[in-house]
Amino acid sequence: MELEEYKAHSKSQSSTDITPLASPPYAEDISTKTVGQLDPADDTEFILTSDLSNKTDSNATLDTLIQTTFNPNSTAIPPAPGVGSDQTATEKTVAPHTTTVALTVEELLQLAMENNPTLQQATAVINKAQGIKKQVGLYPNPTVGYQGQEMGANGTSGKQGGYISQTIVTGNKLSLNQAVADYDVQQLQWELETQKYRVRNDVQSQFFASLGAEQRIKLSLQLEKIAEEGVEMASKLFESGEAARPDILQAEVQLGEIRIIRQNAEYDHEAARKQLASLVGRPELTQAPLRGILNEKSTDLTWEGSYQKLQTNSPELQAAYARVSRAREQIYRQESQIKPNLLAQIGVARDNETGDDIANVQLGIPLPIFNRNQGNIDMAGAEYHRSLGDVERLQLSLQVRLANAFRNYQKAEKQVEQYQQNILPKAKENLDLTNQGYQQQQFDFLRVLTARRTYFEMNIKFIRSLVDLRQSEVAISGLVLSGGLSEVRDISQGVGGVGNRGQALSGQ
Repeated sequence: MELEEYKAHSKSQSSTDITPLASPPYAEDISTKTVGQLDPADDTEFILTSDLSNKTDSNATLDTLIQTTFNPNSTAIPPAPGVGSDQTATEKTVAPHTTTVALTVEELLQLAMENNPTLQQATAVINKAQGIKKQVGLYPNPTVGYQGQEMGANGTSGKQGGYISQTIVTGNKLSLNQAVADYDVQQLQWELETQKYRVRNDVQSQFFASLGAEQRIKLSLQLEKIAEEGVEMASKLFESGEAARPDILQAEVQLGEIRIIRQNAEYDHEAARKQLASLVGRPELTQAPLRGILNEKSTDLTWEGSYQKLQTNSPELQAAYARVSRAREQIYRQESQIKPNLLAQIGVARDNETGDDIANVQLGIPLPIFNRNQGNIDMAGAEYHRSLGDVERLQLSLQVRLANAFRNYQKAEKQVEQYQQNILPKAKENLDLTNQGYQQQQFDFLRVLTARRTYFEMNIKFIRSLVDLRQSEVAISGLVLSGGLSEVRDISQGVGGVGNRGQALSGQ
């Protein structure tokens, strides 16, 4: 819509017709899938079907955020999440015995909503914006003063009295100030919802990374045992004259490599747990055990459904829509500035020279001859068009981010399928047959080492593919948001209509 068409349309709208805020259904948990563990009873292979005894009842899915279709011709925007008793707690709660009880992803998400500092910051910024909204609509205070004139005339104290003056704000400027500031509040409320998604996604993603590292440790321990048995087998064959000394050395080298990999997995696990505890806002939870299922069949995601969900529910887009509505309301506000304020003053005095009581009244208005607020109106119109462009930019950016996340999802899904159905069973069979053939002197020891390395590497890659699959599902279901500890945008005191208030009171 061109600016002139928009202005014509705006005349038919009530400049103060603002859709009141309402709280949409609170979006709690996002795709809370849990992670299973290796079967400790089996020391020779990675179990493809995880132990279901640790599975938690996790049917929570993303609640749809209600929004109406955005119309750039309308002053109404979708209701933003409210800030009230259901918002982030300002005081951290401490769950008893959390360092010894196994934590599920749902419990970690609940702790994160209560303890992650970025959510408390975002709530504080909203409260700041609400204070600004209140301030910019307050009526100016009257001025009360003393006045003395012609003092000393004929030896008297002259005219002695007082006065009261008041600026009468016209053009509904103060209400329009609050209308502009109200969209600032709504934008920040959607930014708080955006931050909640970031925290949830990062917690879930790090949850899967932590349990993936834990499974790599268990797998490396199993394979370390296999390698130790290989060293023992090579030693016995050497003693019986059926193997050479290099076979023992090769087995010991492989055992050393596996131990290094196990140590690296332990370091990865420790770092992942620290990151998870930091995202939750509870650093003391680094040693708490985790409970869940990693290798669990999930709901198949489609590009069309994921893209539609992203375009409909993205809180980033909702915040951008609020910026468009704010820019439109700012045009109304700047157009109202043309109407000059009325300056009124009433005074009473006693003329001590004549003994008369007198009064005076003064009324004045600035004449909008040179300054008719032309520059500010043009600037507001330019900001409106810029904010419309920002909505389009964000829509395209979301599509790019979703395309990357969906590509990762498809790759990981196919990899997991191939590992489960073809690669891992064959790698296990190859290892068993090679070990039997070596014992029967059908294969040399180099072939045994190659089979072990292949089996180990395939299992490690399978675990990583599982983690990648779960994390890509989190990214898609979580509206491709991340940054659970990123700095929260503040709102300066010059934002939210404070400048508009200065204009309203000055009348310029």
